[in-house]
Amino acid sequence: MTSSGGAQFHGPIHGSQIAIGGHNVTQHQYVTADEGASARLAEAVRSVLAALEPLGLAAEDGTAVRQDAEAALAEAARSQPDVGRLRGLLSRIGAVLASVAAGAATGAAAGAGTGAAELAHAVLVDLQNALP
Repeated sequence: MTSSGGAQFHGPIHGSQIAIGGHNVTQHQYVTADEGASARLAEAVRSVLAALEPLGLAAEDGTAVRQDAEAALAEAARSQPDVGRLRGLLSRIGAVLASVAAGAATGAAAGAGTGAAELAHAVLVDLQNALP
């Protein structure tokens, strides 16, 4: 079967705006906060805090992750959280977790074994899925 030349979508499309065949198109999109987003984010950050000891992070990295996680929890609890600040905090946390998940033998992952790498990967995935 041949295509008729129109748009084809092979999977779910969420939050997208699509204009096909229009020359003078104006689109507006109003995005509202997901009621459960802050709760999911807070749970993911609490998982990071709970995983700090088993991850075996170097002291400096553990302290930095804890401070960023606590700041992210405080920001997420605000009535209108600063999404840019949250993403920055979570990005720094994610960088440390990614190095452990990759099984790096130096820096943030010093002393981390396979179990720690798997835990870091799981926590990182949860954190990424909860990003605003």
